[in-house]
Amino acid sequence: MKKSLDLILLAIFFLELGSFFLPSILHEILGVGFLILAAIHHRKNPRARFVEILLGICTISLAISGFALMNLIDLGNFNWRSIHLGSSIAALILIFIHCMTKARRYFHGKIFYAAGVFGFILAAGGIFGLPYLDRWFHEVRVDRSEIVAGSKIDFGKNVATIYFSRVGNTDFPPDVDAVSGASIMRDGNDLIGNSEMLAMMIHDAVGGEIFEIRTLEKYPADYSATTQIAQEEFRTKKIPQLEPIELGNCDLIFIVYPLWWNSLPMPVESFLSQQNLEGKMIVPIVTHGGGGIGNSIEDLKRVTQAKIMNSLDVYSSDIPSSREVISDFLTRIRSEI
Repeated sequence: MKKSLDLILLAIFFLELGSFFLPSILHEILGVGFLILAAIHHRKNPRARFVEILLGICTISLAISGFALMNLIDLGNFNWRSIHLGSSIAALILIFIHCMTKARRYFHGKIFYAAGVFGFILAAGGIFGLPYLDRWFHEVRVDRSEIVAGSKIDFGKNVATIYFSRVGNTDFPPDVDAVSGASIMRDGNDLIGNSEMLAMMIHDAVGGEIFEIRTLEKYPADYSATTQIAQEEFRTKKIPQLEPIELGNCDLIFIVYPLWWNSLPMPVESFLSQQNLEGKMIVPIVTHGGGGIGNSIEDLKRVTQAKIMNSLDVYSSDIPSSREVISDFLTRIRSEI
């Protein structure tokens, strides 16, 4: 009975890791089933070792974050999706260690080492594969009316928010996949760019004007093709032609852009090179898939005479839950001005 319970728990766990390809309701049902069986398993094994204790903590974290994501409990504006994903990866590592410890009872010699290699490959695939699946197979659906509104921060200055996003600079087909890795999300039938969403949050917080950097020549809908064109723009130092922006009189500029090839997108550089921003302040907000701010701040300083303030970088998958992070960052910036 105990071995059967272990195998069932293991099977459900790996099914849950493939949740990106399962209906949400099935993922939730399997998750609840896993928690019930894990509790039964604990009752049958009350004397837990260190690894089992850590695995129990990960299971509790998975449960809490899962219930928060299902809106069954309200625990504030934490980034529960990242907590859920991180707990899954930690649990996968601990399950590998746990299984290898127990495997010595049943396997010996070459069979044991073969099982260890197989388990290691499986665990490594999950550790690196889960973030990839989350970025490229989890469709990001939001309600902007719920995630954009938040606390207001008065800077006492003329402020402007400027952003560059794939949405608005690409003619997307109606059925395009709205995933964080492609820098787009969906509100009903409307596509919203990652940078655009952050710009909305900032504009809601600080007020003032909001502007979008638009290129005259559109980028392709295919993400890989866009990255190739962006790389060619960097290589040749091609400055894209932009639709005109009347910036007006502003003292403080929040500029939001994605990290492209570890730097500023060339359309952003094109915009900055056309503006006389001497004596003004720029606050950079960078969206990225793991590269942070890259070299973009150094490039900002190279192409503009404005004073560059402290920056904020936001991981693409974290954007829908970033309104409170934005407010905290803006409050810190206000205290530095």
